[in-house]
Amino acid sequence: MKYFLLIPFLAFALWSCSRQNPDHAKLENDSANKDKPISSTNASSIPVNAEYPFGCAELTTFTYPRHWEGNLEEIGHLKQPDGQLFEHIGHCFNLIHSVKKIETPTILHVELIEIGTTFKLANNLNITQQSSFDHCLYRLPDIGIYEVYYAYNQYGNLILLNPTTHAAKLLNIYADDLGGDSSTVLRYFYMDKNEIQIYEASYYDDGCTLNKHSTITIQADGQLNIHTL
Repeated sequence: MKYFLLIPFLAFALWSCSRQNPDHAKLENDSANKDKPISSTNASSIPVNAEYPFGCAELTTFTYPRHWEGNLEEIGHLKQPDGQLFEHIGHCFNLIHSVKKIETPTILHVELIEIGTTFKLANNLNITQQSSFDHCLYRLPDIGIYEVYYAYNQYGNLILLNPTTHAAKLLNIYADDLGGDSSTVLRYFYMDKNEIQIYEASYYDDGCTLNKHSTITIQADGQLNIHTL
């Protein structure tokens, strides 16, 4: 009779052991997760807040090279009314950069992609500053394998983020008031989902020259094609 009484007890003991294994595995997983770096934001959770085309459309209306005469009576100013066209471009980007900050995606590695030679360290420009950003202003619709973000400090940086590896390619597509004592270098952009157009200006006391500098296309596999004009 006592053997029959042991059967329910043994069954209960076996059932208890089978319940302990999943909890033990969960604790091991939780412990392993604690050792992983904590990401600031899940990139895919950041909503899109801008659409294409993006940038200053007025850049596409000129025949290049474009030159605005300086006003020698007012050093540092362009002759009006023609000079107002150049001021409109600056105002356009001021509006783009005046929005509220958004969350920054998790980025584990940043690769700075050079566009021409204008912004190299030889021109007294800080490579670390070019590659750094502490916030984003826009998330744009994805292009190919990339999530696309735009950040701005002194540089306007286009961030192409691979959401699988969290590695990003960074392109300086905007720069304001860079250069030496005798001149100012500026970079502008206009982009859609098929192409990024880069424009560069040199500003002197006797005027300003603006050229279409390069075009950038992004392949479906993530490859960048930069064509200097």
